[in-house]
Amino acid sequence: MQWYDKTAKNMAADAKYSRKQLISLLREDTPSLNDGSYQWAVGGMLKSGEIIRTGFDEYMVASGNSLPEYLPAYTPLASGLLMKVADKFPYIGFTVFETVLMNDFLNHLIAQNTIFLQVEKDASAYVFRFLQDEGTGKVMYKPTKKDFNLYWAADSVIVTDMVSEAPIASDNPHVITIEKMLVDMYCDKLIQSTYSKAEYPSVLEQVIKIYKVERPKILRYAGRRNRAAEIKKLLEDSD
Repeated sequence: MQWYDKTAKNMAADAKYSRKQLISLLREDTPSLNDGSYQWAVGGMLKSGEIIRTGFDEYMVASGNSLPEYLPAYTPLASGLLMKVADKFPYIGFTVFETVLMNDFLNHLIAQNTIFLQVEKDASAYVFRFLQDEGTGKVMYKPTKKDFNLYWAADSVIVTDMVSEAPIASDNPHVITIEKMLVDMYCDKLIQSTYSKAEYPSVLEQVIKIYKVERPKILRYAGRRNRAAEIKKLLEDSD
């Protein structure tokens, strides 16, 4: 049992909390710790499944026997980018992933964000040029790993081709699904370079415990990325 468990148990079941409010509650229940301990405790409650993220800087107590759907809590920058591209290209398929989404599951947190905009192959160049013309900060188009490491800056937007048959949410096709996120974390060389891949088995284990995950979707998409056998073994090891 962790020291922060009592805070989670005393939280209102139907209330939404910001990170600042959670830290205030933790400090009231267990005073005299340093700020880093309270920040770590929020991550601990997420990883244990005691609380879930329901939006950007928004948390609730996990309830019920069924696991919740994963809902990515995009930063305002990523959310604005998603809406801008969707408005300009309403018939083009794309998804948005940003590296800080992984912080819910990582021990070594990502401080500087990178946004990956994966666009259907025939349209990715048009989206890239549109973002350039709009003055969307640091934008790169299908960079090699070498170019990514050389030219990367905080809040860079990376436009790449979307792999076909990626698991997409029917009600919100531009929001990344947990199945796609897990496979891209393992298979995409650029995303891999933003975190320690040694943490991947722990990430997979946590996600499966906290959220509803459709394994057939993971394996089908992993097959499209030629990594089905590897990810199947990792899934089996996480059980």
